[in-house]
Amino acid sequence: MKFIHIADIHLGAKPERDKEWAKERERQSWQAFKAVIDKVKEEQVQLLLIAGDLFHGQPLVRDLKEVNYQFSRIPQTQVALIAGNRDYLTPTSCYNMFRWEDNVHFLKSEEIEYIELEGLDTRVYGMSHWSKEIAKPRYQDVQAKEGDYTNILLAHGGEKKPIPHIPIYSDDFARSRFDYVAFGHLHEPRQIVQDKVVMAGALLPVDCDDIGEHGYFQGEIKDHACHVKFVPLHYCEYESLAFMANPELAHGGLRECVESRICAAPAYQKFVISLSGYCDTPIDTEELKSMDRVVKVFNNCQADYDFVQLKRQYDQQILGRYIRALEEMPQNKVTEKALYYGVEALMAE
Repeated sequence: MKFIHIADIHLGAKPERDKEWAKERERQSWQAFKAVIDKVKEEQVQLLLIAGDLFHGQPLVRDLKEVNYQFSRIPQTQVALIAGNRDYLTPTSCYNMFRWEDNVHFLKSEEIEYIELEGLDTRVYGMSHWSKEIAKPRYQDVQAKEGDYTNILLAHGGEKKPIPHIPIYSDDFARSRFDYVAFGHLHEPRQIVQDKVVMAGALLPVDCDDIGEHGYFQGEIKDHACHVKFVPLHYCEYESLAFMANPELAHGGLRECVESRICAAPAYQKFVISLSGYCDTPIDTEELKSMDRVVKVFNNCQADYDFVQLKRQYDQQILGRYIRALEEMPQNKVTEKALYYGVEALMAE
């Protein structure tokens, strides 16, 4: 049985509203979702698994109709989906009364249930979210029932920190009868247990914290043996660029360095810039932020102070005494930071 596993599509998300490409980014989640449907149709995939957060928030009826239309394009493919913590169910949710295509199976109970897929000899287990946060583990003790079926668990969670959200551990499913566990929620794609427990990651990055490649997993289960591969989608990708600043680079060279790196990168990539090191003049981060394809700039540079000159210049003043006092203390990371931060504060007065 051939399947595709996606999660965290976040239809309706509006990333980077302050950027000129905001509208394009809003459209890309729908484009990527339709591209997956095209792939399902092209490759005659038998099962499409959607592990939560199909929508970025509560969907409207028109949103559900558009998604349902896409499902109608693949009538020979069974679709199993659950609601996640972003599009969780409520008593008034449009999910409740919506009538899906016959090939669509929405596991909307807040308790684990399963469906049997005729013709595939497959049972898909899962539950939907009825609240935004679920701190307790819900999947640790879930077991597939007896019977000669391919067993799949559709799940949404796995976060341990900072706020636990259905935490999971790699050995939770090591001895279970599930042939495949399809997770969603965390946006970084990864195989928790090779070819068995997989976090699909977000179909596309939702914001600039989602660094690196995104896409979906495609796999096949035969005689209870599963194999999956990651398929990247290149509508948008965020990359981190790190630069070590120095006095020479700060004087006009930094912008040229950034431009050079960006020009050499694929057109679908956007960038988060991190600056560190020492420089003797402030770096104009606003100028960097205004550059094409730059989303965010983190400036962790420290001033390149000439402490000998400052001590001479401010010998009998607070600044000079402060520098001498810090230099007489045992030198470590704490005193080094205290020296720089203290001088910076006193120089700003």
